[in-house]
Amino acid sequence: MTPLKYSAFCSLKTIDDLECIEVKHPKFNAQICLQGAQLTQFTHRDKGEFVWLSPSAQYKQGQSLRGGVPICWPWFGVLDKNPASISEAVLSNKHAHGFARTQIWKLVKINESVHGVTVELELTSNPVTRAIWPYDFTLRCHFHLSDELSIQLTTHNLSDSSFTYSQALHTYLQVNNINNVRISGAHQHTYVDALDHWQSKQQDGHIQIQQEVDRVYLGAIDYGFYDGKNTVNLKSNSHSSVVWNPWINKSKTLSQFPHTAYNTMLCIESGNILDDAVTLKSHERHCLSMTLTKD
Repeated sequence: MTPLKYSAFCSLKTIDDLECIEVKHPKFNAQICLQGAQLTQFTHRDKGEFVWLSPSAQYKQGQSLRGGVPICWPWFGVLDKNPASISEAVLSNKHAHGFARTQIWKLVKINESVHGVTVELELTSNPVTRAIWPYDFTLRCHFHLSDELSIQLTTHNLSDSSFTYSQALHTYLQVNNINNVRISGAHQHTYVDALDHWQSKQQDGHIQIQQEVDRVYLGAIDYGFYDGKNTVNLKSNSHSSVVWNPWINKSKTLSQFPHTAYNTMLCIESGNILDDAVTLKSHERHCLSMTLTKD
């Protein structure tokens, strides 16, 4: 472990209410908030911005920032759209996307080299989480920052009983113009349309964003699209994912979100959602991973 005060590239920075790890490497700049283990910036020297952060993002305790890669855990979205084994276990605090994104995580280790930086953060069950969700656990989030961005989220069940959870790496991607984006990889995959009474449909050809889109795609999918400068590729080990853009009207209702921001962002979220939720026996582990590259 490299203590933060002896780090060559990393330092601790306070922005409004939140402490963040700031990374200044010869290849890239990055920022990770300890609240929620939320990566909010990854800007490569040659390849530009990898993730989108709202220009009106607020660094406040108890709320997730709009942008970057929020961690949704131990449930995704609104609670009543999760399997009963998840929704019936929750005791309180039934806000969307669970509690991990508003908890303060602990820095476990930093490794550095001329090639990149890895940062590992940890969240363990505590009196606050047990009042919401009655299980003991450890969450480890591992960030590998180099010429690509890779995130692994590992859940370890420390309870004496099994539990079920859903999750997502809620990745906001920077795009040049949403009207020109054509997303490949999902052809002939089934998706659930959250905007059409949760009906199951089949994707035909590329995904195009010409209106509000909120879909859960089923199956392992490697996504790709052109962002106006580079070809962007997103790969994960999950069998469910979300494609989301709020478009015009929804943008006017969102917090920390300028009304025209839908033009330059796109969410592709690697996860374990709906019937793809994970059940862990006592002392089992599961890892959700995502890698973002630009060609």
